[in-house]
Amino acid sequence: MKDDTTREIIAIIAIILGVLMLIYPQLVGYLAGLFLIIYGILELIK
Repeated sequence: MKDDTTREIIAIIAIILGVLMLIYPQLVGYLAGLFLIIYGILELIK
């Protein structure tokens, strides 16, 4: 259950980041770094 929820959250974040990257290409590096940090924290927590 927790793994499914985490996977869904990551998928939703990935979709949102993808849309933002299409709208604001200059944010690609910043958002990619932020996503990696969030993903790392989620991996450490579980």
